[in-house]
Amino acid sequence: MCYSIYLSTTSEEDLSVLPSTLFRFIPATEDYDVEILSLLDHPARWHLECQYGGCSCHFRHLGEGSDLGFAPPADWCPEDDDDIESTKAAYDVIAHILAGGHKLDLVDVWTDAKAAEVTTLDVSLSEVQRDSFRFFENRKFMLSL
Repeated sequence: MCYSIYLSTTSEEDLSVLPSTLFRFIPATEDYDVEILSLLDHPARWHLECQYGGCSCHFRHLGEGSDLGFAPPADWCPEDDDDIESTKAAYDVIAHILAGGHKLDLVDVWTDAKAAEVTTLDVSLSEVQRDSFRFFENRKFMLSL
């Protein structure tokens, strides 16, 4: 069981060539969950994989049903340092794309999630700082600056 993060954008930038040891972007094709991909709004679609490949588990995630929202890592809830750094690096890519005037949305789902279980949340990076950003299980983020 794993997390999968998919994003779509109006940017034509090839995200697969971004130099990072913390993540990689793989074009999202019909080989991925077509039902979940149908939730994305823009033509360029990507799967955000963690540094180990295959899944999106090694990022900061907030589980379904939690009401903690966006928050920096806290001592009472230890998180892996690599997961924190990977999430910050992904935030930087998202901010870069939005700063270029492009649109971007993303979906974070747990294995076997159904599209009907995914709810949408407007997320402004001007209100969510880099160190507080995390992905929310079974949520679609409509991102803006």
